[in-house]
Amino acid sequence: MNSRQKNETRIMILLGIIQQLMTTRSNKLFKNMALNSSEFSLLSHFSHNPQRSWTVSELAEVMEMNQPGITKLVTNLISKSALSVEVDEFDKRKRHLMISKQGLQLCNEVLQKLQPDIGLCFADWQDEELQQLLNNNEKLMKWLDNNRL
Repeated sequence: MNSRQKNETRIMILLGIIQQLMTTRSNKLFKNMALNSSEFSLLSHFSHNPQRSWTVSELAEVMEMNQPGITKLVTNLISKSALSVEVDEFDKRKRHLMISKQGLQLCNEVLQKLQPDIGLCFADWQDEELQQLLNNNEKLMKWLDNNRL
């Protein structure tokens, strides 16, 4: 393995470790919140473009989850009035989901509660380091999004 391959491999290993540490941390942070981490993740997806509606199949694809899993999350969020539902006028089996005002508020409340911990994670980072990490992560995210398996 050459030096570049070693670095690429090390990055992927580190990302896996970071993912595990973040999952454990998230589970603990979300323990006493109005939303669990999966519900928050889905609501966050909606919050980026609150006017857009999504079907369960579109959400399953973009969130890379199976349909029963997404359906369960959607059902929970509807029961919390975080999502609203409109039945398709042409196909009554199809439902269009949108984030509600209450969903946006819930999303913002959770973000505010998470902010102190987020601040702790990056307390020792310089602004330039944060910007570089952000840029690199956005680049990696775009590649992964455009090259899904």
